[in-house]
Amino acid sequence: MNNVKTSTRGLLAALALLGLHTGATAAEWVLVASAKSSMRSLDMATAESLYMGKTSDLPGIGAVAIHDLPEGNAVRDAFYQETSNKNASAMKAYWSRMIFTGKGQPPKVVDSSAALKKALAANPAAIGYLEKSAVDASVKVLLAP
Repeated sequence: MNNVKTSTRGLLAALALLGLHTGATAAEWVLVASAKSSMRSLDMATAESLYMGKTSDLPGIGAVAIHDLPEGNAVRDAFYQETSNKNASAMKAYWSRMIFTGKGQPPKVVDSSAALKKALAANPAAIGYLEKSAVDASVKVLLAP
């Protein structure tokens, strides 16, 4: 009986540590625009509204071009989980519904952080998210959770 209790405690401790480890390795993201953009900052609610297709304009900016990283990207998964509390499959279902009903189109997908930076440089009214470690002088951080 003691062996069972010891084994159970050991298993629970290992699972707890695994849970802590998984949370610590979640991708850290930032929402960015071109360094030349007139945008200063965005809050989480505005970011969610833009990325969920609820709005496409910002006061003083007008229409905003919204960019997304590809499905399966850890930064994308972390971004949507934190901004909209939806996982990858929930986001896919959401956009399938929006497209089917004619209520919206998903953000434009770019292949990588480098492609995102290039798209932002070409359009000062564009935004996107990337891994925090990819921030450089070509982009301005609008939101860092």
